[in-house]
Amino acid sequence: MPPLLAWLATTATAALCPVALLLLRSRRRLAARLSAERLAARETAERALIIQELHEVVAHHVSVMTLGIGAGRMTMDRDATRATDTLKEAEESGRRALTELQRMLGLLSAFTGVPPSRTPQPRLTDLPDLLDDARRGGLRVDFAQDGCPAPLAPGVELSAYRIVQEALSGAVAASSATVTLRWRPGFLEVLVADDGPSKTPASGLRERTALLGGTLLATDGRSVHARLPLG
Repeated sequence: MPPLLAWLATTATAALCPVALLLLRSRRRLAARLSAERLAARETAERALIIQELHEVVAHHVSVMTLGIGAGRMTMDRDATRATDTLKEAEESGRRALTELQRMLGLLSAFTGVPPSRTPQPRLTDLPDLLDDARRGGLRVDFAQDGCPAPLAPGVELSAYRIVQEALSGAVAASSATVTLRWRPGFLEVLVADDGPSKTPASGLRERTALLGGTLLATDGRSVHARLPLG
């Protein structure tokens, strides 16, 4: 090989070697990342499948429990011994359902990173404490109810509380806020307005409302207006 060509080949090889090494390292990193993502996707799919299976188990136990209680109630006057046995089976089904629910919550905590809590969930009767906490933080809060309060499904009541909680948490730059519960036939409206600057509404409000079949009527940055079905 002529000296010039040999020199060019050597120079090209010396110049390309670092590039090739860099490309090789990048390819390895990309392969490792894709492998980790595929593993995470498989783990997520497996957890989702397990949760679905646990959900079906819980639904079965709850169905057995409900049927057992109904059967026990209907046979109590005619055959007390049989009714007692039926109610015991329903009680055991309830215990099994609770156990499976705790397992399901444990799996869900792997997604959220938040361990399952055994403390009771807040209710609307806990709103005064929530408003007092906001007032101690310097926010002047007025509370009003319009209409006749009606029984709420537990999930709806919890969501109404959380909507107020999230709205007040976002009012950090406000000096005053108003919380209103409007009770109407078949639904409850939750309104929270403050006098602070406009802000981005909490992203979870729309999902929380829609999950219950409700509607988020307004989140204009200074107010929240949600409509939730009672049942």
